[in-house]
Amino acid sequence: MVSLAKKLKRIWFSFDSLDDKVFFLTVTVAIFVSIVVYISDIVEGLPLSAQLAVLVILAFMVLFLFLGIRYPARRGLLRVCLVMVLNFAMFPASYFYSGGIHSGMILFFLVGLFLVPVMLRGKASIVLFLLSLLHMIVMIDLSQYRPQLVTQMTLEQHFQDVKVTMVISGAGLYVITVLILGAYDQERRRNRELMASLHDLSIKDALSGLYNRRELYRRLELMYTHGETAERKNTLVREGHYIAMFDIDDFKAINDTYGHDVGDDVLREVSSCLENGLDAQKGEIAARYGGEEFVCILSSGSMDEAASRVESCRKQVSGLIWEKNPSLHVTISGGIVSCMDEDDLGKAMKEADKLLYQAKVSGKNRICRKY
Repeated sequence: MVSLAKKLKRIWFSFDSLDDKVFFLTVTVAIFVSIVVYISDIVEGLPLSAQLAVLVILAFMVLFLFLGIRYPARRGLLRVCLVMVLNFAMFPASYFYSGGIHSGMILFFLVGLFLVPVMLRGKASIVLFLLSLLHMIVMIDLSQYRPQLVTQMTLEQHFQDVKVTMVISGAGLYVITVLILGAYDQERRRNRELMASLHDLSIKDALSGLYNRRELYRRLELMYTHGETAERKNTLVREGHYIAMFDIDDFKAINDTYGHDVGDDVLREVSSCLENGLDAQKGEIAARYGGEEFVCILSSGSMDEAASRVESCRKQVSGLIWEKNPSLHVTISGGIVSCMDEDDLGKAMKEADKLLYQAKVSGKNRICRKY
């Protein structure tokens, strides 16, 4: 039993689309239902014709499952064939062999109609539903006007058959519905995760994991374009915000000496240090501005507080220990400006870059501020 469950699970994960999973679930449930119906027919003592009809349905379900696994490209056609075989052949034949209108097979007619929208989409679903419904009505009329075509059963057999069919069809529909809804939820979660992943790819830098330059400017532009009135120059938005620009010192020499793989590791570690020093709840972000250059948006109560936090990041980077390259020493230089001091984004970025350059020419491994 455990081995069978593992095989079914492996088959389940081989189905890519939701429609394919629905096909697999429906056929698998139909196989188990057919087995239960066959056993109940034997217990009830129903005619051999009724038992054979169920066996034929079981054989077809096994065949469809095999073909669905063996020929993935044909699953769309198999879904159509499955609905047609059940609604136009198997269920009507079982209906006549199991006592007609007085048997429980009328409930399986409803199951057949339920399977049409479950298995098919678009115009095919509408057309086959209407044809199936019309065909079943004709079969019921035929059993009324040609009673000799119906295999007769005793009253006790009719009652037992209806009860058993009610339980089996109801349980089958319940299981199929639960499993389909579960598969749908799984598919929806996977789509959400995919969309989130695609969104991250569009706003994040692949190497560092930080936001990319485009997302940085989107955030900054929001800061500089939002506000109650143009005259107030958006001070309500920019108040308490700071832009810090960093650059890894002598990064080219690191690449030349230790190789680009080590250079990539340096970029990742520096990015981690910068990101760890931020509070995302306050809207603070770190972005890779380009190459070995980074920009952070900080939210602090004062320039002294913001500068102190930036200094902590600088010290953390300077204190990094590189186990594989003990001789490696990485430092960063930076400049920090208050968004309140500059009423234009371009000016603010130029001022931060100017302070960064000042930190470089004055000895590196330091942070410069305007005031």
